[in-house]
Amino acid sequence: MIIERFLNQKNLTRIKNDFKFLIKMIQGKNYMGEFDLALRDNYFNLYYKGNSLAKVVFSKGNSYKISIHEKFFKNTGAYHDTRFSATKKGDYFEINLDTKLLHLFFQKKYIKQFISKIREVNNGEEITLEQAIITDNLEREDIILIDRQIADKDYRKRMDLLALRQLGKDKNQYSFCVIEVKLGNNPQLKNEVANQLNDYVSHIEKYFDDYRDCYEKQYKQKRELGLNIGPKYNSIKIVRPVKGLIAVVGYSGIAKTQIAQLKSKYPILDVKSFVYSL
Repeated sequence: MIIERFLNQKNLTRIKNDFKFLIKMIQGKNYMGEFDLALRDNYFNLYYKGNSLAKVVFSKGNSYKISIHEKFFKNTGAYHDTRFSATKKGDYFEINLDTKLLHLFFQKKYIKQFISKIREVNNGEEITLEQAIITDNLEREDIILIDRQIADKDYRKRMDLLALRQLGKDKNQYSFCVIEVKLGNNPQLKNEVANQLNDYVSHIEKYFDDYRDCYEKQYKQKRELGLNIGPKYNSIKIVRPVKGLIAVVGYSGIAKTQIAQLKSKYPILDVKSFVYSL
């Protein structure tokens, strides 16, 4: 299978038991839509406003390996907490925790400090916009923002967002839509982003069965974990076609000409423009 963005049954049970408190916290009214718990190949990433706050890997027994970028971890309360042993690995700190320490490490006090550090770094408008698109579509049934920063074993380029669009009379039937998010003043809007998006769509078409099986399973696991997904179906069916969408945000005066050229040259691609007009 070329892409596996889900957990095996053992790790699914572990996350349900060991991270129930974290899922409840990040989906509470204080943080609704700002966090995204993304399932990966037998691990998960916790994103805050598009930035990976922590990568959580399931280790043997009842332990976990947590990886946090030094910019988000250094000089926080968790960094100075002697109950945790942090090892520097490149730009990241690795912290090995057993289940007894998970709640202490991911307590609200330390989470607030991590996100404060993330806000200071500001990794780019387009990353923030990706999260805004996810957040503003959380409760929709017709659109599911199923994944972000997607790569697989054969394709190392990363797709910004992957959505599922509802189809036809069978309400639990969806199709893939790859979304690339660009600011209106991004020079890539001329041709590069369209070529890039065409490549992504073609790649998913080529490995459609693997992508379908992966995301039908991921959807089911997210539902089981109680993560925010609009539809209430326990399972979904993903069918062809695969489509692409370029989401152009802001700078409408600059973007207008480039969007017109894109629509003319690549009529198969959808281009949606978001503006900040008052």
